[in-house]
Amino acid sequence: MLRRFEEKRMHPITRLALALSFCAGCALVACSSAKEIENEIDCQGICQRYSDCFDSSYDVSGCQDRCENSVDRGDLTFEKVDSCNDCIDDRSCAGGTLNCATECVGIVP
Repeated sequence: MLRRFEEKRMHPITRLALALSFCAGCALVACSSAKEIENEIDCQGICQRYSDCFDSSYDVSGCQDRCENSVDRGDLTFEKVDSCNDCIDDRSCAGGTLNCATECVGIVP
């Protein structure tokens, strides 16, 4: 009777492989979600900064949607949006315009 039970048990290496696969899948989902959240924050920050510096009536929400959709479509990368946001973060409006044009081209007008 005990022997039958042992035959039906999953091999320890198989269990380990399944557990590691599950953990890896969870990590990929978590990383993807973290990038999505960071992208939303970066897009919002870039669009808000444009509104603050150049056009107070600029549609920040529409800009954020376009920015996020461009990343989703692959027209922009997470890295490009992050690079633009990092570049303008601690600069004045003029400093951001002069020094971050390359990083921010295609995100805001």
